[in-house]
Amino acid sequence: MPDGNIVSSAGLTSGIDATLYVISKQIGEPAAEKVAKEMNYPSYDFVQHPQMKPFTAGLNDIVYVLNNAFQWSKKKNGVLLYDGADELMLSSAFDTYGASGTTTTLTISSKREPVITQHGLNLIARYQITDAPKLDKMIFVGQDVKTRAAGDIRNWNENGGKANKLFLHSDAPDRFAMEPAFEDLAKQEDIWTAKFAAKRLEYRATKQLELDGAPFSYEAFGIPIGVGLLSLIVLYWADKRFVRRKIVSV
Repeated sequence: MPDGNIVSSAGLTSGIDATLYVISKQIGEPAAEKVAKEMNYPSYDFVQHPQMKPFTAGLNDIVYVLNNAFQWSKKKNGVLLYDGADELMLSSAFDTYGASGTTTTLTISSKREPVITQHGLNLIARYQITDAPKLDKMIFVGQDVKTRAAGDIRNWNENGGKANKLFLHSDAPDRFAMEPAFEDLAKQEDIWTAKFAAKRLEYRATKQLELDGAPFSYEAFGIPIGVGLLSLIVLYWADKRFVRRKIVSV
């Protein structure tokens, strides 16, 4: 939201909106449009209309609470860090899965030294391929990861675990980085969880997402219902066994 010389924004994709807005004002509309096009960013219209209604908490957001409280079999995914990795592509994996309350995401690399990303960030992975823990999924980000990180992928195939490999962006070169992650999250967990992750990251072009999966988490919703029913049964038994018998005795 612009206010004089101050531009404020909230979540991750709202920050992209604000950045593009500043570029359009400082350098010009064509430059901002070029940046958005290179990112395959689908919500450029918010640059022309930066004031928008903020997201508010709703009943559907209970999925996040239930996922954190009752998703007892959380997935453990690894993300490969490699030299030249695109920062937005990396963010799409960490922020999307992490925003769901269902997945622990771990950094993995081939070497015990800093990895330098495309724009010069120095990142140090928590684990190396040779000592990585057991994973449910190994994620390789970036449209050109198969060529740019060919040696790291070969290292993983030779020394890594048996986790399923996911090339998140290789087959989606014309899409915004987060869209494949939202869609994979729906398959991994459920559609409701994927929609909440998109909402939490303030991604607004949800109509073009192709979400395919269970409608909601049977585990996250089923466990509290089961616990509630079991509690009622126990209370009923205790009332019948002790309270009513005591009253009859008196």
